[in-house]
Amino acid sequence: MRITVSDPLHECVKVWATREVGPERVPSLARKELAKWLGAGHPALPDLQEIASELITNAILHADADWVRMSLSREPYSWQLTVTDPGAAGKAAPPSRQSRSSDERGRGLLIVDALTEGRWDTTVNAVGERVVWTQVRR
Repeated sequence: MRITVSDPLHECVKVWATREVGPERVPSLARKELAKWLGAGHPALPDLQEIASELITNAILHADADWVRMSLSREPYSWQLTVTDPGAAGKAAPPSRQSRSSDERGRGLLIVDALTEGRWDTTVNAVGERVVWTQVRR
């Protein structure tokens, strides 16, 4: 199942059925979708692609999600990128920790924090899905 809703003035939304398309493919599909939405040369694209990749990977690895939804909306001074999944309803994001240069894993949220300048959080929506929202300066 793939659903795309696109209105560049308001919000773009994409949903992937992770088991159908292959969970390992979803982060790269998200990167490509963001490039379609913004255009390949957009200055915010690399940061938004990295954030989406990290958050979607976390949803797949830690929430064992059957689907992942990514949305991008243009706010007055920022881009809001949101990743939603059904698998971790009610669970808070893991606490931040110091990573070591030798660590191969565990740095995703630190990367998100740096790219968003700390403007991100996790919440649970009205139907119990976990939502991670981020803001990146425009």
